[in-house]
Amino acid sequence: MTVADVVAALHRIAPPELAEEWDNVGLLLGDPTRPCERVVVALEVDRAMLRRAARAGAQLVVSHHPPIFEPLSRVRADEPAGALALEAARLGVALAAAHTNLDVAPGGVNDVLAERLGLRAPEPLAPAAAGAQAKLVVFAPPDHLAALLAALDEAGAGRIGRYRQCTFRAAGVGTFRGLEGARPAVGRVGRREEVRELRLEAVVPMALAARAAAAVRAAHPYDEPAVDIYPLERARPELGLGRCGALATPMGAGRLVARIKRRLRVDHVRVVGSVRRRVERAAVLGGAGGGHVADAVRAGCQLFLTGDVSHHQALEADAAGLVVVDAGHAATEAPVIPVLARRLRRRCPGAHVSALSAGARGPFRFL
Repeated sequence: MTVADVVAALHRIAPPELAEEWDNVGLLLGDPTRPCERVVVALEVDRAMLRRAARAGAQLVVSHHPPIFEPLSRVRADEPAGALALEAARLGVALAAAHTNLDVAPGGVNDVLAERLGLRAPEPLAPAAAGAQAKLVVFAPPDHLAALLAALDEAGAGRIGRYRQCTFRAAGVGTFRGLEGARPAVGRVGRREEVRELRLEAVVPMALAARAAAAVRAAHPYDEPAVDIYPLERARPELGLGRCGALATPMGAGRLVARIKRRLRVDHVRVVGSVRRRVERAAVLGGAGGGHVADAVRAGCQLFLTGDVSHHQALEADAAGLVVVDAGHAATEAPVIPVLARRLRRRCPGAHVSALSAGARGPFRFL
């Protein structure tokens, strides 16, 4: 496999189109054509971690936090970002990241966190721009149906809730007359043709619509296939920030806090509100989620697990009667790292993929 092959697998797990505009994801440094036998997956990258990866023989490090975030106008060894880039280049280790796209994507940061908390059938806590939906329609001869279905699925189309490969098709007749220079798959140039065709349609996240249309065109036998994309006004968003749902077993907030500490492997958390409150419904948002206190309240949650909660956000939650558990930015994102490594391992059988244990404390120390 090459570095590009592994990054392509990463993009199928967390499509870069789902990332926020301000984010920096995908391959950030390195040669995409270089052979890649070993991959290390980590929460974040520093120079010490780079050396560990190089000693393990890794050609690529995939991290959640982008090691190169702001645009670099210069690359100097006496500046942190420049020093990291130079060290990676010196060691021959490529760098890639899946950040806000992994936050939003199904099976990403927040689905893993919801599973740790024990939420049943979790749904997005807050709609994201990536949650906008479209319907993709393509017309093709029946004997190419299998190839088009595979292309749609691979591009992320046809996914509704806990189902995938959801499509509809109807039979009809297509007509065309090829002009000079055309290369019709059926019939002759200059003659009007009638062909039995299927109308195939599937929902697709708007952020993935262009990618899905390109995949369909690549798999289509016609040189000018008809592909339509219709925005959907009231589609159920399949993607969004955070997750919320009912606990499998309702319990007191104090008991749930103890579970959180145990499952996130942290010794300390910050708590807002009464630990005596009974929790039937809870929300999670990995990383910095204090700005979504109101969303957790609107979702009917009694407890909200997140990180980086500010003083005023804590006051807002307390006034609303919402118990907030601030377990820290790193601790609420670290659980996705071994899961991401397993998913990449399945998609990259030609590479050895390992997870580098991510400290739940991040850069902080408790004294």
